[in-house]
Amino acid sequence: MTFDHIRLDRDGSVATLTLDSPSTRNALWFGEGSIREEIVAACAQCEADLAVKSILIDAAGEDFCAGANLKKTAPRTSPLEQEAFFARSTRFLEALRETSKPVVAAVQGRCLGAGLGLIAQCDLVVAAEDARFGLVEGPLGLPGASELVPIIGPAWAKYLIFTGDLISAAQAREIGLVFATVPPAMLAEASRDLAERIARAPGPSTQLNKRGINAVSEALGHRAGPRAAQAYSALTAEAAATALAADGRPFRQILAQDGISGLRKFRPAETWIAAWPVNRGGSAPS
Repeated sequence: MTFDHIRLDRDGSVATLTLDSPSTRNALWFGEGSIREEIVAACAQCEADLAVKSILIDAAGEDFCAGANLKKTAPRTSPLEQEAFFARSTRFLEALRETSKPVVAAVQGRCLGAGLGLIAQCDLVVAAEDARFGLVEGPLGLPGASELVPIIGPAWAKYLIFTGDLISAAQAREIGLVFATVPPAMLAEASRDLAERIARAPGPSTQLNKRGINAVSEALGHRAGPRAAQAYSALTAEAAATALAADGRPFRQILAQDGISGLRKFRPAETWIAAWPVNRGGSAPS
């Protein structure tokens, strides 16, 4: 299969899936030939290739993923359309999560919104020390945190979606969203080395171990939780039509008139965590 928005290469027993749309900061969208469809198709190819023992997901350009591509996302005009959209999003994430080969993600730059949902399905996430993570859609009245709850807990999920604050790679590691951080210049080499180490283990045993661990995670709610939240995500997205910026204009109007850059001026200059001398536990802000 020919891909337009990603690259898929195999070197030895490691397949590298590269998000390759740097002009859009690798933003995700749905539709025929979309980057999400290509990711699912690439994972299916890796599943069918017996020589592939692990998968490395990285990205071209400065940012790993800017979230959802709002320009390419068709407008949804009813709660039913909203619910269908989020059901489709859940199926995409589950397809990635259910890939039997271990998946390592290498994250640089910014990883936002839907990008967090993507890395949450990966088995191990390695991030550059200067990477940043956040759910910037929250203050715009949009959903996006439910998929993260089994990983980072409800308090951190609420903090990220309520404030839209970006957190550092070190903070993302502290709360379990990221497994390890490395200097930016070492990201490609370190993440590749991890994928190769995993690939040297017996393939069937590694896949069965992954399934066993995922089974425990799913029994604790990783699968049921996000599905239970679909209806609330649809309702939240529908209610976003009435979300107003500080100047009284609807966010949707600002987006249509000024684009994404028009929304950035409403974002606080620093995070709440940086602004106050707070002490935090490892699982929740306090």
